[in-house]
Amino acid sequence: MSKSLNRKKIDLQVLNGIADLIRVLDANEKVVFVNQAMEEMLGYDSKQLVCRIGEDVFNPSITKRVLQTGEVIQREENIGNLIFSVKCSPIIGEMGEIIGIVEVFRNVTMARKLQNEMIKKNKAMTTETNAASKIQRTMLPERGFQKNLKVNYIYMPSNILSGDMFDVFEIDEDHVALYIADSVGHGFAASMVTMFIKSMIRTSNINIMLSPKEMLRSISDRFTTLRLDIENYFTCFYGVYNRKRNTLKYSNAGHLPLPMRIRDGEIESLVSSGFPISRFFSNPEYEEYKIDVFAGDKLLFMTDGIIENRNRAGDYYGLGRVEEIVKIPNIDILENLEKNFMKFLDGPQTDDVSALIINVW
Repeated sequence: MSKSLNRKKIDLQVLNGIADLIRVLDANEKVVFVNQAMEEMLGYDSKQLVCRIGEDVFNPSITKRVLQTGEVIQREENIGNLIFSVKCSPIIGEMGEIIGIVEVFRNVTMARKLQNEMIKKNKAMTTETNAASKIQRTMLPERGFQKNLKVNYIYMPSNILSGDMFDVFEIDEDHVALYIADSVGHGFAASMVTMFIKSMIRTSNINIMLSPKEMLRSISDRFTTLRLDIENYFTCFYGVYNRKRNTLKYSNAGHLPLPMRIRDGEIESLVSSGFPISRFFSNPEYEEYKIDVFAGDKLLFMTDGIIENRNRAGDYYGLGRVEEIVKIPNIDILENLEKNFMKFLDGPQTDDVSALIINVW
């Protein structure tokens, strides 16, 4: 080892005790020391003072750059089947001159393998999640007319998958089922619950479909048999519109905000009560309510994401802002609601947002 490097009193015993691979080069880029870990892994000719692996493996351009600039450079090197994170640092002499370089090689092969494995799994998970999202969206009702009912909606998941679900479909010639549900959470578990709700309602016996309270009770019974955690639950408002009698019969399993009937700018909330659907509430009983629904009326259903999302100032959007928009005459309620909501939000959306409006003709 050169006298200059000797004057720096590099403690070779300490370097030999380090598990990382370490080598020292002088100002002429010659390897003057390798520690025991590097000698055992890569080999070292103590007489010729060179590593047995060719010097080209170690990227000499980096060494020259450190000798010239004195900067510390971090890089990665592939040596055989191994990957090393290499930190190249200058050794400064007594007069401030660069007299050599210390390079520390840390084996990161396993870390990189795990990282690549995680990247692959994340890609696969993203692909599956996007596919599930497409399936979920295909389960939403078609926009437009269903005979005398015109259907439109806002559907904005806070993530790729949503815990919101709603539907409008004919039970028979005279009756139309409509519902909105909100499952706790936003990920796979919540989205699976929404698919359960959709399947359960659509495949129920027609007599159950025609009775809101029996529908909610039936869903609750089936959901309980799944034996999910107590934390898994959802709210659901289910109604049956009778075209001949111009009535809406409905029941509510804890869903808020309450749906609204809008008539000539006047709002009537569809007041109702009932427990959410959960294993925590066994054998719940639901009440049925009825209102008149005539041509010109609008029915607005929402999930709590609209009123509970907050802006950067921490303010909730709230029900009052919705009601102000609803009362404005001769406007597209959903279009104005979405624009106003997005302008208010001015930041990340923290909860799924859904709003379903049905115009009666």
